[in-house]
Amino acid sequence: MPDIDARLGRKFLTDTGWNFASFAIMAATGVILNFFIAAHFGIATLGVFNQIYAVYVITGQVAVMGVNDSAQKHNAEFMDVKAERDLLSATAIWLAAAIGLATAVAVYLASETIGRVADSGAVGQGVLLAAPGLAFFAVNKVLMGILNGRRRMKAFAAGQAFRVTVILICCFSVAALGLPGPALGASFSVAEILLTPVLILILRPPIWGFAAGGRGRVWVEDHLRFGLKALVNGFLVESYVRVDIIMLGIFVSDHAVGIYSFAALFIEGLYQVPVVVRTIANPVLVRLLVSTERTALVRFCRRTAGLGFAAFAAAAGAVVVVYPYLAPFFPEGLVTGSHPLLMILAAGLAVYSVFIPLDYILLQAGQPGRQSLLMTANVFINVALNLALIPFYGIWGAAVATALAFTISSLNLNLAAWRWLGLRGGVLLGGAGPALPNSLDSGGRH
Repeated sequence: MPDIDARLGRKFLTDTGWNFASFAIMAATGVILNFFIAAHFGIATLGVFNQIYAVYVITGQVAVMGVNDSAQKHNAEFMDVKAERDLLSATAIWLAAAIGLATAVAVYLASETIGRVADSGAVGQGVLLAAPGLAFFAVNKVLMGILNGRRRMKAFAAGQAFRVTVILICCFSVAALGLPGPALGASFSVAEILLTPVLILILRPPIWGFAAGGRGRVWVEDHLRFGLKALVNGFLVESYVRVDIIMLGIFVSDHAVGIYSFAALFIEGLYQVPVVVRTIANPVLVRLLVSTERTALVRFCRRTAGLGFAAFAAAAGAVVVVYPYLAPFFPEGLVTGSHPLLMILAAGLAVYSVFIPLDYILLQAGQPGRQSLLMTANVFINVALNLALIPFYGIWGAAVATALAFTISSLNLNLAAWRWLGLRGGVLLGGAGPALPNSLDSGGRH
């Protein structure tokens, strides 16, 4: 691959630009939405909304069962084999639809129990309204995974922006109609239902042809095998930056969660900055790992890590400067009470931002089980730290625990890349070591 750096570099930067534009829309929408909820409905409803969102995102990972990761990875791997690429995409869509529907029904029936666990009937009511969206969320995740794997990142960016825009409009509509706070949960369902036909029109997947012959069944089995191994990773990645919110919901009041979640809103937004780079990098990593070209791989990792940190630093600097000036626009004590929490969380995330663009590298190497093991360790550490500090220090303990967890996760990724990919010293050093393994636990039958 003599011209891989030039070829990938041009498209990589273009795709990154489009997806940062989409991210800007998503970030602005998130800020407007949280500001609006806090100002119109109150801090307690902001806490309820963020708990509904956390439950929705986490159960959404069960709904898609890791099939989206399989669709993304294998679409990149079979980029040049159209018949196989279309077949694996069709089977992934139907499989996600079936699992998503079952999950939606289960969450709908369990919504009251979820409300009791959160000690908030409003949370349970909101989850009930959000549950139907999970069936469509699963299909949409796979469709987006296919777009990502095929490096159709302009369409990917458009889909992301469309979703958050619909959520924002729905929340405004809830307020205009004078509906209670828990009705905000319906916005998630409406957004996913409307997004599905948009993605189908963009992608136009051949969803019927897989039914004939045995190859479709083979791909169903492989998607399930890969997806089940990747499920823990997908589940925990989405919950990783929400562990603090979930645990605070158990230990402290909705009002305290509201104050913390105001700072956490900005941290989650800042976390998504290097995640944008990761999304663009994933299909490129697949091709580099398949080629076992160590020099090109390490060079790409360094460039990607640098871009992730630079983007984070620029965004974090802007947030730190602007944040204190928001105080006059919100209920008294919200900004001043959450500002120190923001600083603590941002410090830990600054370290992790270097490695976030590469933290799916095991998955892209065809090692979903080991990717899940890595994320399990990260989340276990995060939960343990939050459990140790929140009962004694409340929201302050959650901030310190989460910042420490971010830093430890950076070390864990380097150790995993050294041990399982032979990159001596970690993803940025990539010193001499054994040949890069590929597809060790993904089935490997293709």
